Amino acid sequence: MKQIFKNCYAFDDINISRKPIYVSDGLIVEAFKEDEANEIIDCKNLVLVPSFVDMHVHFRDPGFTYKEDLETGSHSALAGGYTSVLLMGNTKPTVSSPEIYNDIIKRAKDLDLIDIEQVYTITENFDGKTLDHLDSMPESVKYISDDGHGVNDDMVMYKAMEKAKELGVIMTLHEEVDEVSDLDYEIAEDAMTLRDCYYAYKLNCPAHFSHVSTKGSITAIKYFKDLGAPITCEVTPHHLLLADKGREEVKVNPPIRKENDRKTLIGMIKNGTVDAISTDHAPHSKEDKEKGAPGFIGIETAFSTCYEVLVKSGEISLNDLIKIMATNPARLLGLNKGKIKSGYEADFTLIDLDESYIYKEEDIKSKSKNSLLIDQELFGKVKRVYRKGVLKYADNR
Repeated sequence: MKQIFKNCYAFDDINISRKPIYVSDGLIVEAFKEDEANEIIDCKNLVLVPSFVDMHVHFRDPGFTYKEDLETGSHSALAGGYTSVLLMGNTKPTVSSPEIYNDIIKRAKDLDLIDIEQVYTITENFDGKTLDHLDSMPESVKYISDDGHGVNDDMVMYKAMEKAKELGVIMTLHEEVDEVSDLDYEIAEDAMTLRDCYYAYKLNCPAHFSHVSTKGSITAIKYFKDLGAPITCEVTPHHLLLADKGREEVKVNPPIRKENDRKTLIGMIKNGTVDAISTDHAPHSKEDKEKGAPGFIGIETAFSTCYEVLVKSGEISLNDLIKIMATNPARLLGLNKGKIKSGYEADFTLIDLDESYIYKEEDIKSKSKNSLLIDQELFGKVKRVYRKGVLKYADNR
């Protein structure tokens, strides 16, 4: 199957220019004659970028499928322009056994909607101390995480980093000292981030810091990065968008921070400290939110949010936004995508940058509707999404 994507403005890792993109059997290739094409796709007035990659997502499957499942989560991801996600392991049961892990991976492949990677838990069933289950971990696991919890015991974390390095997997870390968080969630995040940056530096263990939200934490990460520590980090769209909101107003972990924290995160995006933007897509039922469940959905609106906060505001270029939403996270997950370059998979998201839209509850693809942005006007509409050259999503509104 040979395809030509014509009349689009295409991102090529350096700039955005008008040029055709050639695809053969799901891979980007060098140019071929137009009469050899089986399909010519007109992308007039649209920007073609590598499909987005989300390193931090909750699809709630198994165990909480009344909130989300692999299928509805995948459709939600596609609507946001994503073709790859990394799922967290706080399911029921947790992803602490080969049986649960393999079942998720098999069902995701059978759906054939997006590419799904699944973390394995750092400690067995999030007990905060047991690491023996890692010895039977499937070889295909790339990341381990106790997301939703920090590993509070210093010695357990030390041994976990040694184990991760031995097994060749990367830790993706939720940083929170549990006993401190009720008193001061800022200190709770900063203190554990400092510990784990230091451990990663001294043990030369790769670590990825999830949903970094404070000036102290991101400054510590930059410091240890500059020392040569093998660490990376992500920030979320909602921590870039919002500031000075109390936890009773916006219930999310980590909480919405102060304006100085928000501005510091943006500054760290501009200087290259931040490697990725991840959504922490957290579906909940209406009843669970009313009971105080933290988090909200965000994968469908992530691009529009970041486009307005970072690009339309003049903070960074569209090129730089694509790098931290697609190119960098694809590289961190070891995926052959994230660039419009010969040999890479033809995972494309086509966007109308000039189109504004009202984000309506009835248009949400997620099973959950707990978005902060319902009925708000957003800019930058995802129009079509291709995975390996196959159309997986089309906006028909």
